[in-house]
Amino acid sequence: MSNYLRLKKMLYVVSLAAVSIVLSLIEIPWPLASYLKLDFSEIAILVALLVLGTKETLMVVLVRTVARRIFRGFDPGELVGEMLAMFASFSIIFAYNLSRKVLKLNEKPLLYEVSVNGNKMHLKEIIVTTAMITGFLTVILYAVNFFVATPLYYTLPPYSVSISGRVHFTVFSFIPDSPFTYGQFFWTTFTLYMPFNIFKGILISIIFMMLKPRMKYLEL
Repeated sequence: MSNYLRLKKMLYVVSLAAVSIVLSLIEIPWPLASYLKLDFSEIAILVALLVLGTKETLMVVLVRTVARRIFRGFDPGELVGEMLAMFASFSIIFAYNLSRKVLKLNEKPLLYEVSVNGNKMHLKEIIVTTAMITGFLTVILYAVNFFVATPLYYTLPPYSVSISGRVHFTVFSFIPDSPFTYGQFFWTTFTLYMPFNIFKGILISIIFMMLKPRMKYLEL
């Protein structure tokens, strides 16, 4: 690989990380829980997959995470949210790549090769890609929220509901030290996170699928 191409890739990594950070500033509160915010930062991650490929997209996630924490600080509650953002990005990367295999699409990153059929979007591709991104995003983020993120968040000040005042890193130590039973905690988190992540997955997938056919016209 030439030094020019390496430099070009790094510029795109930094640029798309910056775009993802800017998009994350556009937050729409979720009606069922004000602390849940819908943002569009994952669209930049999908664009990075299309333009750069998987390895460089992981670098975009890393650069975004480090840069955002440098500028926003290291508040414990914010770190929990950043962890969830990373898992969301990883879920989307995995789901998008898996959807390419299911659809038997051998797409190379646009930085290397622009497809002559890039302007064609089939209904099957839209349905499969949207379903996989939404499904993996919803299931993985719910699991992370249920087992780790929400127990940790609810035992950090000022939101702590811990009876002993201790910080808990898993649901298994959190439930005995909280006012919840396992059933109550499951249904509380289920009704909060599942609709939110389903809506988010569908929305960002549709926006990306609308952008994808036009990406080949960019000067890369």
